[in-house]
Amino acid sequence: MIDILRRVDRLPKISLCLAVLAALAGTACAQIFGNTAAVVNGNRVTQKQLNAELPIIRASQQGQTLSDQEAQRQALIAVIENELFLEVAKQKHIVPTPGAIAQRLQELKSQFPDEATFEQQVNNLITRSLQSQLAPPVTADEVQTVYNQQKAQFRQIKVEHILFAVSQTKTAAQALKQANDTLAQLKAGANFATLAKKLSDDPGTKSTGGKIEQWLNVSDQNLDQAFAQAAWAAPIGKLTGPVRSAFGYHIIITLEKRYQPLAEVSSTIKSNLEQQVGTRVLADFITGIVKKAKIVVNPRYGDWDAATQSIVGHQFFRPAPGESPSQSPAPGLTLPEPTTSP
Repeated sequence: MIDILRRVDRLPKISLCLAVLAALAGTACAQIFGNTAAVVNGNRVTQKQLNAELPIIRASQQGQTLSDQEAQRQALIAVIENELFLEVAKQKHIVPTPGAIAQRLQELKSQFPDEATFEQQVNNLITRSLQSQLAPPVTADEVQTVYNQQKAQFRQIKVEHILFAVSQTKTAAQALKQANDTLAQLKAGANFATLAKKLSDDPGTKSTGGKIEQWLNVSDQNLDQAFAQAAWAAPIGKLTGPVRSAFGYHIIITLEKRYQPLAEVSSTIKSNLEQQVGTRVLADFITGIVKKAKIVVNPRYGDWDAATQSIVGHQFFRPAPGESPSQSPAPGLTLPEPTTSP
């Protein structure tokens, strides 16, 4: 048959042979794979596993629209990686304890009662265990370095303020006039707390005379940045304003400023560093095990491309190394003897 396929003077018969082989191969592949989506190092990945992963892939797209084919391919890649993950976890004896699984399952029942999400959380437990094994420990010196480099992120203030809110019943011009009138009274000696209780439109601080009891993180994006930056720049104890924020106009007195001590933030910095280092090391590790794995994908989804670690469109005839597509022999349909994953 190979000799016939390679002779260019018998094109009509080649076309017939190709059609027959393609039809036979399609039937053979369906019989071989059945409900198997892929075979990974001899272990079957089932259609059920693929279907369970699809909603997770869809939910992670954040508004992007994937074709059904691309969604299936991405889901299958995720399932293949999960299979390899579990394989490595068994080899390294990384198995979440029954207590950890039970606790996580209990947490998930009220939020994500489906099996796919639970399996994803089990994989997350394995991920964290692998990260802790593979990544070098974060040192105190590394934590100190990050703290020094990012010290501006740890600026904190304590303030009191009076808000004149811009609303449907009060224009910006009216709010600004109120703020300026009140500022003049304060400069003339009026009591700040008394005016705040009387005039402030901030229900959260009106009763406390305008004082915000807790430290505010200047870099917190939930805090209006015009307000925060003005308060940080203001001299301690001096009247500042009117300052325009998203809410209206403020008169501010900055009571205290500080850089949050390292002792209060070291655990957060360390955790972030561990996550960053662990993610990088784990990504390299996954790339390595995927490259070494023997992966065969059900042709209905495409072909596994080891070079790009992706699933590409299925090609029945693939040229051997050094051959052009026109010289390609008919491929065999043999698969590794699969075993069912536990």
